[in-house]
Amino acid sequence: LLKEPRHAVISRKDADSEQIYKVLKQIPDSELFSSAAFGGKDLMFSDAATELIELPKIMDSFLYLRENYHEAMRALRAGNPPPPPQDRNIEWCTISHAEQQKCDSLQIPHMECRRASSVEECIQKIMRKEADAIAVDGGQV
Repeated sequence: LLKEPRHAVISRKDADSEQIYKVLKQIPDSELFSSAAFGGKDLMFSDAATELIELPKIMDSFLYLRENYHEAMRALRAGNPPPPPQDRNIEWCTISHAEQQKCDSLQIPHMECRRASSVEECIQKIMRKEADAIAVDGGQV
C-alpha cells in the first residue's frame, strides 16, 4: 500500500470516548508512547507517536482513514474489480422534508434524491459514495 494509516485508539460505539481520552491524557506522553522501560517496542502505542488527539464523535473509520485507504483494501480483497459504469444516476442529498419534496417533484432524469438529517450527514454520505452532491450556503462550505 506504500502508505501507512495513522494510528488510532479504537473503542466500542457505546464506550465513553471522552472518559477514555481523559484517562489517557493523565499519563505523560513520554511514558505513554515509550516502550523502552519494558524491554519492547511499540507496546500499546507506537513509539513514534508524539501526541493523543481526540477526534469528533461523528468521525468513523472511513472518514479517518480516508477513501484511498478503503479503496485499496477493497481492491486487495476483491482482486481489483472493474470500475462501475459511468452512466449511473446522480444521488442528490437533501436535509429537510421540503427539500426532499422539491427534489422528488423535479423528476430530473438520472437523478435520485437521498435524505439525510443534516449537512454533516450529507457530507459523510458523499465521502462514503452513498450520495454525490448537496447544495450548501457559504457558511457551510
